[in-house]
Amino acid sequence: MAVKWAGAPSTTTIMTTQLDGLANNTISGASSVVANDTDLNTYAWLELNVTFGSAPSDANPSVDVYMQKSLDGTNYEDAPLTGGAQQGHMFVGAFPIKKVTTAQRIQIGPIPLPPEKVQFYLDNQTGQSMAASGNTLVIGFQNLTNV
Repeated sequence: MAVKWAGAPSTTTIMTTQLDGLANNTISGASSVVANDTDLNTYAWLELNVTFGSAPSDANPSVDVYMQKSLDGTNYEDAPLTGGAQQGHMFVGAFPIKKVTTAQRIQIGPIPLPPEKVQFYLDNQTGQSMAASGNTLVIGFQNLTNV
């Protein structure tokens, strides 16, 4: 049996002010809750829209993504530690960042989603702080269908 994507992803913004002025080597606050315990989406794509006042200066600048899960729908696993700590099992990907001050729009995915509530955290590993406003993280959901 063959499968295909079940139409275009539906999207929603899950982070805004958590990214305002996010300092280098710092982890953001948690995103909005993604209630995949009821939605049961198979995959997600994440899109980071970000600007820097000063061009990123790390050798390989990135904004790393971590997913925190809640098996019972109420209690979440421990939040990520300080920036740059490499939270092993929670790491889901990294947005490669250009060394520019113009707006950047970067996507990663597909990311497999578990059938439980999740939240995302971003770890700024760019060498510079994010702009004071206007940065967002958008999630797009997608499922597969039989053909």
